[in-house]
Amino acid sequence: MRTLLSIFLILIAIVSSGQDTLQSGRMKGLESFVDARFGKFKGQKLPDFAIIKNGELIFSNKNFENKVVFINFWFAACKPCISEIEGLNKMYNLLKDKPDFAFVSFTFDPEETLMSSIKKYNIQYKVMHLERNECNRLNFNSGYPTNIILSKDGNIKFFMAGGTSLSESTDMVLKLFYPKILSQF
Repeated sequence: MRTLLSIFLILIAIVSSGQDTLQSGRMKGLESFVDARFGKFKGQKLPDFAIIKNGELIFSNKNFENKVVFINFWFAACKPCISEIEGLNKMYNLLKDKPDFAFVSFTFDPEETLMSSIKKYNIQYKVMHLERNECNRLNFNSGYPTNIILSKDGNIKFFMAGGTSLSESTDMVLKLFYPKILSQF
């Protein structure tokens, strides 16, 4: 009986280890794909932008000066966008107390949809409305979701457009985006 128990425990350890290796391999494969597809954006500056409401400047790229910045572009009807929210919330909570870090999410959804989505999905980070053409300009017409990491000097260090399955989204955020952000400090 002890031998069977020992064999069973060893098998569980092997299977668990194999799953970690598989996940790690998937992230490395995804990272290689992302670099090949979107590497052309590395080193570029995010285009200048300003959000003005009632004649008053609300937000602009000036808010990003001397900060590591994570930018997410999404909209409510985009299932891959929504699947990232849980992981983005977790990542935001790990980084929100860093004074030299900024996290902002842009959507072209109307204010009513935006507010409903914040509540429905418990979005904890800053979400700002931009017109669709402005979102497209800032994410280089790359589709949704798009995630960008800027270095403190304002250069794009990481760029990814497109999503993954719901089951892989949180892993992608925490194992791909989060380490890329940490490497900028």
